[in-house]
Amino acid sequence: MARLSNPPILSQLASARSYAEQTGALRALKNDVVGHTQKKEIWAGLGVLEPVVKILNAARASAKVNGKDSRPQGNPRWVNEEEAVRLQALQVLASFANGGTSFVEPLLAAGVLPALLANICPYSNAPLLVASALQTLLNIIEASSLATPTSLVETQNLAEAVFTPDHIESFNAILSNAGLDPVQQSHVTLVANIISQLCRHERHQLALASSGVLDSLATRLASIAVAQGHVIPYAEVFGRVDRLTDFIPEPAASSSSLAPILEALATIISDSRFRACILLCSPAIMAIFPSLKFTPSKEVSGPWEALQNSNLGYPRPQSLSAMDYLLPAIPIHQNRVSGSQHYSSLGGASEARERARSAATKYSSTGSVWEASRFESRFELFGNEGEADEDQESPLIPWLVLLVRSRGNLERLMAAHLLTSLFRSGFGSKYLRETSLCLLVVPVLMDMLDQLQASPPVAKSPLIDAETASKWLILEKTPSILARMITDSEPLQKAAFDCGAVKSFSKLLKDAYEPIPASAYAKVWSPLADAETKAAEAASCELGPEGQPPLLAHRIRVRESALKAIGALAAGKEEYRKAFVEQDVVAHIVQSLSPTPGKPSNPKDRSKPSEPDGPVPDASSSDHNSGYGNNPLSVLIAGCHAIRMLSRSVSILRTSLVDYAVAVPLFRFLRHPDVDVQIAATAAICNLVTEVSPMREVLAERGVMKILCEHAHSLNAALRLNALWALKHFVHAVDPETKKHCLEELESGWLVQLICDDTEDDALFLARSKLDKQNAAEVDDDEDGDIEMDQADPLSRSWLSSSMPPQDADSRRSVKFRQTEARLAALREAELNPLRKARNDDLAIQEQGLDFIRNLIGAAGSGSSEPANETPDMIDYLFNELGQDRFFDILARKLQAKVLHPTSRRSAGGNTGREARVLYPQPKIVQAVVFILVHMAASVPRHRQLVIAQTELLKLLANHFNSKDKEVRVALCHLIGNLTWQDDDSDASTCARRAYELKKLGFLTKLEGLEDDCELDVRERAKTAVWQMKQVSSF
Repeated sequence: MARLSNPPILSQLASARSYAEQTGALRALKNDVVGHTQKKEIWAGLGVLEPVVKILNAARASAKVNGKDSRPQGNPRWVNEEEAVRLQALQVLASFANGGTSFVEPLLAAGVLPALLANICPYSNAPLLVASALQTLLNIIEASSLATPTSLVETQNLAEAVFTPDHIESFNAILSNAGLDPVQQSHVTLVANIISQLCRHERHQLALASSGVLDSLATRLASIAVAQGHVIPYAEVFGRVDRLTDFIPEPAASSSSLAPILEALATIISDSRFRACILLCSPAIMAIFPSLKFTPSKEVSGPWEALQNSNLGYPRPQSLSAMDYLLPAIPIHQNRVSGSQHYSSLGGASEARERARSAATKYSSTGSVWEASRFESRFELFGNEGEADEDQESPLIPWLVLLVRSRGNLERLMAAHLLTSLFRSGFGSKYLRETSLCLLVVPVLMDMLDQLQASPPVAKSPLIDAETASKWLILEKTPSILARMITDSEPLQKAAFDCGAVKSFSKLLKDAYEPIPASAYAKVWSPLADAETKAAEAASCELGPEGQPPLLAHRIRVRESALKAIGALAAGKEEYRKAFVEQDVVAHIVQSLSPTPGKPSNPKDRSKPSEPDGPVPDASSSDHNSGYGNNPLSVLIAGCHAIRMLSRSVSILRTSLVDYAVAVPLFRFLRHPDVDVQIAATAAICNLVTEVSPMREVLAERGVMKILCEHAHSLNAALRLNALWALKHFVHAVDPETKKHCLEELESGWLVQLICDDTEDDALFLARSKLDKQNAAEVDDDEDGDIEMDQADPLSRSWLSSSMPPQDADSRRSVKFRQTEARLAALREAELNPLRKARNDDLAIQEQGLDFIRNLIGAAGSGSSEPANETPDMIDYLFNELGQDRFFDILARKLQAKVLHPTSRRSAGGNTGREARVLYPQPKIVQAVVFILVHMAASVPRHRQLVIAQTELLKLLANHFNSKDKEVRVALCHLIGNLTWQDDDSDASTCARRAYELKKLGFLTKLEGLEDDCELDVRERAKTAVWQMKQVSSF
């Protein structure tokens, strides 16, 4: 091919003076580059991007000067001359952005990002312009996702530029005002896709929720439900009670896409209970899915009643919504459901039933799954207008289950994605919904995954078609969604295991480590010499590095997803972990601990690891081109988590993990430059330094103790916590010299500070006090002070204010709205208040610090030369390091209730006061304190006497005999047994005195009360302690 045949286009772009000339030049350029990667490279090298961006900005500036255009509002496809110029410029840029990752850097250097974002506001730009700008932005984001580690392009930087208040407002305007025209509907899909691919940081998720974007997406979802005829019958009538009727949206257009809306909602909510509540409390969702008490007809309730007669039915059928009866009846074991719940019905509902028939028909008759005549006189409100129905599950949740069972692959996957976010956030009936997920959702997702694995999509060229991309997305997302769903749920883990999850997840990970063929790297040949393409100096003329082949990027994402799924399932029973080992998946997990992986191999085929102990090299500096790619940080973290879960098995810890030498990469990750990798590696190291681990000695020789002590001084709370956790395991059953060296490295003063100081709490209180003073004036000026719920945070009220004009918001707030605002404010306080988060971090770290002391003074291992003297010596050493009186004072303070710093709060009478809150000792902290004393009481008689002498400490302990936590009660029984233990005849008199002191403090009476405890373990230990006390008291 000869040189470019039409270079005059570049001069035409520079010299064009009229809109017509600019449009002609841009159209000629567009026609020349569309579908021709070589020509795009040539034009980019010639510097065409900056003139195009300049024309785009100049045309928009001209439009601002001239004011609003006369565009007909009824024709969204019409554009004037100035807009035609911008449209051609945007289409040219979209074509370049579609050329691949190498074009992203010059596009950004040319200033394309602010130029695009200036054209997304629907109020000041024609719909075609908005669509083109959004599509170009999405193309850039998708191309950036394929960037290599050497690229300067980072999606996080794109997110920072996109998710600013002005642009978020434009997104909200698009979502809330889109009409039925296909172009405007495409805006919604594009915005939803941008949010799904770019919104990963919690700060951005919160910004989208607080600005009303989350509520607008919820309204879009509600409109699709209306179009499908899934509105709860009589919702309009009963909505009048809470003034929700006007929030029922119009049916969505037939061109509306459900999957992008569901994915965007799930992305924004993530694992946030507060943001999940914003969705459930969205006026549109509450309007079409009201909490109505439903009494079905005999025909509908027959399957549920049959299960009920077999003691397999739901014990609270009155709380089932009408949506639940669209799902198959499921058996529920009665012993898994404790307690019952009663909801009183609203009187006077029968007066509205005649009027309700027409309302039900309006939203639920045509193509509906309900027939109003079958359910006549069957709906009532839960509670009354003055009662909150927080415990009642939203019908949105069973509706999502229905979507999983009835929609296509991608839509059912995204419905499961959102359903998982809501379930993980704690919304929904625990046992009913968990059982429905086990029987109705997990099998569907596993079947979908198995079908795709049976006939995997094949990429025949570097260019991926839409169908293959959709199948790839399902393979990438399904395991991670299942991982979130089954985490910490034994029934769901069993359901996945029974559906063949071990084999499926293992195959996914193995397939993800198949080297990609050379054809995937195929690059279109360019006839220009290198000198010609490198002649330009401007950054906008220099192409960036080639991105990863789409097939390789897909397999890397599958690795991460499969590792998460393996970790989530391996966290369950021992048989699950052994099943993964039997699938020979450990080799592939070990490769996931390498930034530059290679071919997974068996231990016999692997050479002895010779990696240095220094920092992990940056993968970007490697010339690694083996076909396996480079593992990003997310894969390394997921691999660490999978190893941590597998190491819960002692047999796997002592065999497979030793054979594959997992200690070596994990140890190196302790020095990784990224703190999140350090946190994951430190968590994985916890089980590798236990007494039963053969790798403890290897890690100790490499200096793991010193590194863990350094991490225990970190400013990152999660890293401090995991480091203390690992040190707690490390000092258990080691020789006294190692224990003393560990305490010296950790520093006794720092240990005391970790256990008893609440510095984060105090610092945040000072900052909070300043904020309270700033808000005091606003509170005093507020006349509406009778109802505390009115003082909800503005963020918690954004969902309402974004749904109606500001002047109508206060006048149309019913009692239900006020209750909802109060609930959102409470959830926001619990989730986002940094003071609460810091306090929770402190408590977790304090627990591990106390357990560290417990193991520090515990007996050494069987290999020790003088095990009898080690515990007394270590107790004395601890007293010397910390101070005996100071040590017992620390333990006493852990058992006392703490008066928290008072916070400013509106009282019911409208006055501002200072309310002090009391934080009672946490059971885990109490248990840790008691077991420290148990170890001391298991030492020599003088240490038992020392514990008995701590009268105030013992009085505090006596208050915890009625603790709700079983382990606390067991530990107290164990402590009394040790304190009244008699070593020999010479200890008889002192032992009797100890028993007398305990009896005088009321411990015998409290122990006798535990002899009738509901827990067998507590009863037996209490009886033993009582018998022992009475025996020694008789001497």
